[in-house]
Amino acid sequence: MRTKTQLKLKIINKKRFVTFITSILILSVILTVMFFAQTSVRGQAESNYIYVHIATGDTLWDIALRYNQNHKDIRNFINEIMLENNMETAMLTQGQILRVPVK
Repeated sequence: MRTKTQLKLKIINKKRFVTFITSILILSVILTVMFFAQTSVRGQAESNYIYVHIATGDTLWDIALRYNQNHKDIRNFINEIMLENNMETAMLTQGQILRVPVK
């Protein structure tokens, strides 16, 4: 006595079936590549910065000297920090957090 029913599938249009499977595989590859590309770009962008908590007496000059790993001109590096943090002046306040590029 059989308790399970067997379902037999018959491919009627082989060309349509192959096209469907190929489309699914291509879509899967594209989505996987897009996911990993976004993850690596996001991770890379954040790893190129360090966040500095400003204490009393800190200056942009001191911070630039401390984190200028590429030995750029210090004035250009200060300008880069100011641009990154949307600063109009070089004034810092205690408790402020700066995003400093450390490429």
